Amino acid sequence: MKTRVFAWILVLMLALTPVLAIAEGDETEPPASSEPSASPSAEPTATPSAEPTAEPSTEPTTQPTEAPTLQPTQEPSTEPTTQPTQAPTTQPTQAPTVMPTAAPTTPEPIEEATDPLKIDTYWQYPGMDKSYAGGYMPVQKDGKVQFIMPLLGKTLGNTIRVVPEFPSDGPFAPSNLQFDVSEKAYDVTLGQSNSGRKRAYLITFGAALKSGYYNGTYTVTLHVTYKTPAGDPAEQTFNLQVQITGGKNPSSGGGGGGMSAVKKPVILVDTCTISPTEASGGDTVTFKLSLKNVGNRDAKNIRISAVPESDALTLKSDLNAQFLELLAIGGTVDATFDFTVTPGAQEGDIVVQTVVAYEDAYGGAYTEEGRYRVRITQPKVEIVSCEYNEVVGGGEDFTATLTIQNTGTRDAKDVVIRYTSEDEAIRKKGIQDSVSIGELKKGESTTVTFDLRALPSASEGRHAVDFLCTYADTKSTGTYAKTTRCELTVYQKASIGYDTVKLPENVTSGETFVLPICVYNTGFSPLYNVRGVLSVDGLICSSAYLGNINAQDSVVKDLSIFVTTLSGSSKYGGTWGNFQLYYEDENGEQQSIWQDLTCTINEPQKQTDEEKLKQEQEQKEQQTLSQWWISLLVAIAVIIILIAVILIARFARMMRMK
Repeated sequence: MKTRVFAWILVLMLALTPVLAIAEGDETEPPASSEPSASPSAEPTATPSAEPTAEPSTEPTTQPTEAPTLQPTQEPSTEPTTQPTQAPTTQPTQAPTVMPTAAPTTPEPIEEATDPLKIDTYWQYPGMDKSYAGGYMPVQKDGKVQFIMPLLGKTLGNTIRVVPEFPSDGPFAPSNLQFDVSEKAYDVTLGQSNSGRKRAYLITFGAALKSGYYNGTYTVTLHVTYKTPAGDPAEQTFNLQVQITGGKNPSSGGGGGGMSAVKKPVILVDTCTISPTEASGGDTVTFKLSLKNVGNRDAKNIRISAVPESDALTLKSDLNAQFLELLAIGGTVDATFDFTVTPGAQEGDIVVQTVVAYEDAYGGAYTEEGRYRVRITQPKVEIVSCEYNEVVGGGEDFTATLTIQNTGTRDAKDVVIRYTSEDEAIRKKGIQDSVSIGELKKGESTTVTFDLRALPSASEGRHAVDFLCTYADTKSTGTYAKTTRCELTVYQKASIGYDTVKLPENVTSGETFVLPICVYNTGFSPLYNVRGVLSVDGLICSSAYLGNINAQDSVVKDLSIFVTTLSGSSKYGGTWGNFQLYYEDENGEQQSIWQDLTCTINEPQKQTDEEKLKQEQEQKEQQTLSQWWISLLVAIAVIIILIAVILIARFARMMRMK
C-alpha cells in the first residue's frame, strides 16, 4: 500500500517538471515602459424621486333632513267603559271629518289601559237572580239595596280593596263603607242545566236608603285597589246601575234636587240570546241583543257593535256595528249579529264583546259593554304520551310508543301521525315515515309505534324527536295539525384500535431494538390517559404514554426495548407475554385491551481465534486504506498549491515586461 502512494507522488512530480521549466524561462524580456493611467469618471446615480401627496378631499357629511309628513289618525277607542262622561261633549259619534291644517303637529299617543280585573258576565253567583249577561240588577228590599259584582283576575295576595262611592244627592244614606274581598270558589249556575264551580272576587254589600228619597236610576261607582302579580299598585272603577222605586217621583216636588244627577238615558242589555250555544267549524251562530232605555232621557245616535276576541268567529256582515237614531224612554230595540265559526278553529270558549254607545240630547256620550261566550266544539286529537328510551348510545335502535287520544267533543277522521324530526342524527328505520289511524271518535285513544335509530356519528347530548298529528272534523270543514316534541340523550361509547404489535421472531441478548406503537380513537368521544405497556419476559422497556386522543384521531409512539435474559433457569429460548392498552372514557372508567406476543431470545455468539485474527486484519486493512486516501488528498493539495504559485509568478513577470 505504501509503494502505491510513493508511485503516485513520483508521477505527479514528473508531470510538473515542464511547468516549472516554462515558469523559469524568458527572463530577458524588457520590462513594461509605461503604466496605464486610470481616468475614473463619476456619474451621479442618485435621482431624487418625489411622489405627490394626495390632496385630501372633504365631502359633506351632513345630509339634509327630510321633513316628516304627519297625517292625523282617527281610530275609535276599543276599550269600552260603563262610567258616563261627566262633562257633556258636542262631538257626534259618527266618524269626524279631518280638516287639514297649515302646520300639522304630531298627535300624542293614546295609551289604552289594560285592566286585569273583569266582570264575570257569564255565570250566576250566589245571591244573584240573573247573570250580568242576563240583565242582573241590584235588589231593593226592606229599605235597603243589595249589590253583587263578581270580578275575575289575578292579584298579589288574591285580595282586593273595595270602596263604594254613592251619588251625593242620591237616595242612599251617608256611609263611609270600605272592605277587603278575597278570591274564593263559588258554586255558579247558568240557566237550568249548566252549573259549575268558579273562583272569583265576589263583591257583596248593602246600602240603606234614606228617608224621602226620589225614584229613578242611579249609578254607584266601585273603586277597587289592589297590587298586580308583579307588585305594582293598581286601581279600577266599576259602575253599577240601580233602579230605585217606592219613593217620591221627580215631578212631585219636595226639593232636594236629587234627580238632577240622573237625568240621562241609560241603555241596558235586557237579554242576550245565543243560538246555538255550542257550534263547530262552518256553523252559524246568532247573537240577539234586546236593549232597553231604562233612563229618564231619550237616547240618540246609538251604535251597537259586537266584536269577537278571536278569529275563530267572523261576522257574516261587512259591518260589525248597527246604528239607531233614537231610542225613547222605556223603548226597546233588538240587534242581531250572525257569526260563522272558522273552519279549523280550535275547541274552547270564544268571547264576544258588545258595546252600546249613545248620546243624550246635549251631546253627552255614554257606553255600556257586555261580554258573552259561545262554546266551540271540535275534535282535538293529540299525542298524550310518548314512551321511549330517553338515553341511547350512538348506533343503537329504540322504539317510540305514542298514545293518541281524541280529547275533544267531536269525532275526528283522517288521523295521521308522521315523524317530522329535522335532527339528522335520529333516523326512522325503513322508508315509511307515517302511520294512518283513520277515524278516532271523541274520548277514544290508540297507540302507534315508530322504530328509530341513533346514528353512530350522532353527537353526544340532547336530540329532538318530533311527531306531527293531522286530522279533520267529520264535516270536512277544516283540518288540524299539532306537533309534539320528545327529547332524548345520545351518548357515545369509547372505542379504541391500534396497529398489530409485532416482535422480531429472534432477538439476541444484549441488543436494543425499536417497536413502533400506533393507536387510533375509532369512536366519537375522547379517550383519556392512554398508555401502552409491554409485558414480555426478557424484554425491558418503559410504558408508552400517549396522553388524550380526540375522536377520530391517532397517536404514534416508539418503544425502545432492551433484550436481556429469561428469568427462569434457562436464560435463552422462547418467551411470551402481551401488549396492553389502558385508557379512560368520559365517565372516568378505566378500560383495557391486550394482544399476546411471542419471540425467541438467542445467546450472544462467542468469536474463535481465527475469527478474531480475521477481524483484526480487516480492521488493519481498513485503517491502511483510510491512510492511503489521506496521503493522496495531501499530495493533490500540494500539487494544486505549486501550480497556483507558478501561475502567479508567471503573471507577475508578464506585467513587469509590459
